[in-house]
Amino acid sequence: MEDKILNLLHLARKAGKLQFGFDACERSCFSSHAKLVIYASDLSHNTRKNLIEMVQANNVKSIVLSTKKNFGSTFKIRETGIITVNDSNFAKGILSLIV
Repeated sequence: MEDKILNLLHLARKAGKLQFGFDACERSCFSSHAKLVIYASDLSHNTRKNLIEMVQANNVKSIVLSTKKNFGSTFKIRETGIITVNDSNFAKGILSLIV
């Protein structure tokens, strides 16, 4: 399941519909572009708390997937704990794989 989700995330990245990091997630949520927020299981407690409050306030769905190290190595970027999907079709596809 995780591999299929990561494959969809790669497609979304190529389409320019992904953003990485808390600040980018915050901008997407408050500008109503964010459709899904994916965060790492090893995210710090305070960051996780702030993230959950933000997505709930903006009615954005969120899921936990993988680790910061795995996100970093998968997308060939520094370790990151938060990925924002800014496309409803990619978000629906990812959520359908989880259920």
